[in-house]
Amino acid sequence: MTTSDQIEQLLRQRRASALPEHFVLPHYEGYSIANLAPTVAQLLGARMEDASGTLPEDLWADLADDVSCVLLIILDAVGYYQLRRYLDTERSLFSDLVSRGRLIPITSVFPSTTVSALSSIWTGHPPLGHGFLGTKLLLPRQGVLANMLKMGPATYGGGGRLEDWGWDPETFIRVPTLAGTLDNAGIGAVAHTRLSFMGSTLTNIFLRGMTELRGYVGLSDLWVNLRRTFAERDSDQPLFVDVYWGGADNVGHVYGPENEYATAALRHLSRSLEVDFLDRLPAAAREGTLLVITADHGQIATPLEHVVHLPDHPRLWETLLLPPAGESRAAYLYARPGEREHLRAYAEEHLGSEFVILDTDRALAAGLWGPAHAVPSELRARLGDQVLIAKQNARLTRRKKEDDKGTLRGHHGGLTAEEMLVPLLMTRLDQL
Repeated sequence: MTTSDQIEQLLRQRRASALPEHFVLPHYEGYSIANLAPTVAQLLGARMEDASGTLPEDLWADLADDVSCVLLIILDAVGYYQLRRYLDTERSLFSDLVSRGRLIPITSVFPSTTVSALSSIWTGHPPLGHGFLGTKLLLPRQGVLANMLKMGPATYGGGGRLEDWGWDPETFIRVPTLAGTLDNAGIGAVAHTRLSFMGSTLTNIFLRGMTELRGYVGLSDLWVNLRRTFAERDSDQPLFVDVYWGGADNVGHVYGPENEYATAALRHLSRSLEVDFLDRLPAAAREGTLLVITADHGQIATPLEHVVHLPDHPRLWETLLLPPAGESRAAYLYARPGEREHLRAYAEEHLGSEFVILDTDRALAAGLWGPAHAVPSELRARLGDQVLIAKQNARLTRRKKEDDKGTLRGHHGGLTAEEMLVPLLMTRLDQL
């Protein structure tokens, strides 16, 4: 059995009471994306205090000799199994990277969604540690149900900014970031993200402390810009370089994650990375560089026949104090006073075939959001009374059935292996 197979088995065998056996639990103790930042910091000679531990040292120690630069490429919504399927069907740059390096699965966080996962990648903390507990969150101090991806009220036709409600993005995440830690240690950090994201509130939160931000329009200029970053690099100074690519997430949402569209997205990524970056990168610029490719989460197909439309369940609506928060596949439900047991009973009877309903305190005890020794009251308020977690392909929506055209065919947020297992591919650029 290979190392990757052993780790996959380890991650898939972990259990929590009241949760289906096929669920994959986040492994914050060493095999999750929350362990990446402390590992990168240690590789470059820094230390992230009070963060999660590093990845197990035996996974990367043989690649760490004389590392002066770490290049981290984050592929939004490229699950471990999706990448393995691609490797099985097409010979590409990824095949060469795997043969000369190491590919293993690690877990995302819960919920397996962008705002929570990227926050864990950048801080080295599980969601309970940084506070980004989902895409839609109740902000009790502001009295607003917020969309944390759009940074505005989570209402149809809603507008405005969370700042208009008195929310302060500078203090939302209070733990240090990887970039900030590196900056304090005198280590440079350069991030490449979409040009349209530059200056946004979310980008400013995620990339706080970066020495430099560089925007790109598409795949072509992304790799040219990255090559120039390496050409300008002082090889005598340690450097961290980050790349974020969201193309697979966009394609997966629209077409689904298991088809020729998803394969084409990875094919174009691989080809462009090879031709426009690696093939034109001088040997001197590769020296001392460890390439790390990972993802924030995976994605799963959510066919229309498995969608639960809340307007079809008026009695459930009557038990809710607020619209569901969290994710469409991991919803946080707030019960009206005196309706908590009615909420649970109705959900178990009418939604139980598609969702697990779990008391939030039990979910906290299971460590889904991270160690829950003493949860601050404000964070606890963001999680509601009950959690609905999709068993397989379901999702929950506030839309009426006649208004839901199924335009998004892929989603994430839940605990299936497709969503939770992500690739960790490591190799030395100076050995390619």
